[in-house]
Amino acid sequence: MKISTNTRYALRFLSRVAERAPERITTSAVSELEGISEKMLERIAAKLAREGFVRSVKGMGGGFELLRPADEITVTQVLTVMETPYLPHHCVEDPEHCCKMSENCHMLSLWVRIDEAVRAVTDSVTVQDLIRPCSGKEGAPV
Repeated sequence: MKISTNTRYALRFLSRVAERAPERITTSAVSELEGISEKMLERIAAKLAREGFVRSVKGMGGGFELLRPADEITVTQVLTVMETPYLPHHCVEDPEHCCKMSENCHMLSLWVRIDEAVRAVTDSVTVQDLIRPCSGKEGAPV
């Protein structure tokens, strides 16, 4: 499964917003910290705002803030809104309308197992986990 640049940037943006809480942070500041185009971050931030992850506050002291606690936003939730489709193969979502081989598909169980394995990780990692320092050890936060 390939994670798009938009999703990677969305996770980086959310982690910077969470890291700054309770203060707000601008896309300009995140752009500088992360080395990401501000124009691209503005599009990503707008989508995250439409999806209920962040809120934009205008004016002096404005910027973005999380609408939910960082420990309640999972990577799966971000993947689901940023990736189309999120699943490793569209057959997992709708096996009956997959293709002409759907009734005798030998691959469906593989796609389901991959989806379950990915979700086991992404369901358990939150934006809060992303801002914790990584010790480089196996099992340490992402």
